[in-house]
Amino acid sequence: MRFSIAILCFVTLVIRASAQTDDAPSPTAVPFTPEPRQSQWRIGFNMGNVTILETPELNPDNDFKAAVREAERLLPRPVLSFGLALLPFMKVNVDTRQLVNPRQWTILDLEGKSTAKSFQGIGIFMGTQMTSTEGGYHLVSMASMPSDPFLGVRKEPFSGNLIFGIAGNVKTKHLRTKLFETKWENLLPVEDPATLPAGYEAAKELLDDKNSSPQQRFIYGTSIEALVRGRVAKLWLLNYSHPDTTMGTHPWGIFLEQSGRLEPLYINKPSVSDEQYVAYFVASLDLDGDSTDELVLEASYRLGTAFKVISASGGNYRETYTSYYRGPA
Repeated sequence: MRFSIAILCFVTLVIRASAQTDDAPSPTAVPFTPEPRQSQWRIGFNMGNVTILETPELNPDNDFKAAVREAERLLPRPVLSFGLALLPFMKVNVDTRQLVNPRQWTILDLEGKSTAKSFQGIGIFMGTQMTSTEGGYHLVSMASMPSDPFLGVRKEPFSGNLIFGIAGNVKTKHLRTKLFETKWENLLPVEDPATLPAGYEAAKELLDDKNSSPQQRFIYGTSIEALVRGRVAKLWLLNYSHPDTTMGTHPWGIFLEQSGRLEPLYINKPSVSDEQYVAYFVASLDLDGDSTDELVLEASYRLGTAFKVISASGGNYRETYTSYYRGPA
């Protein structure tokens, strides 16, 4: 008797889930646009069975929460615990004036491998058991457009499957990844002069914001090679803080190593009220075609991550892009 009841309950759940899926609008294709005259790039992730590109410019009023509300309006009953919701493009509120979607994107991964892809869908992360923020709209590349709007993914977005999408058919970009990262022991960075660059003491003084409350601060970070001022040079990203982002402020800077000293290229000193994070190099590559590498960083918050792009403009470096934050809401 109990077995029969269990079977009946299972069948009822399957019927309900099928009904919910049948009621949901099927995804429709995102239109293609002409290849842009100027270089356009996006960051994204290889999810195993699909590739996604972040498109915050398409979010209504440039607000990722508005994009989430749009998805919930069209698909109020997600049947996956976590996955992508593929949306009907013509029925969703999208800032189409900002749409860049040529028939071919050049996709570059962290191993330097280049592939060509088309992006047919627009999607957003949804799920019945989601406890994290995963941003707003994404362009989605898949083998074929499914009729079911809910798509399970094989991987979750993280630094290991980060990719770069460059609009059009472009030459292969030379991508470099980090050379060195400070060693850690007992969950703390080891401030070892033997592995830090000459001039790190001066960098420490430059980064000291005099606002930190914890007694312990460490100088730690990553190094990378990048094309700077027409030549390949070695750069350091150094944090000067306690690694626990709940303790004090977390200043960091990017420095050019040359002639036994460190030349500061970019300094970030957050205020006490800012959300605190520590930064690490992920990659360097010329995304905008100006013969100078962009510097891609991972911003590690207490429980989540984002990615930042630092670009040279007019001889100065500045932050030009911050990705969706992915972590607890």
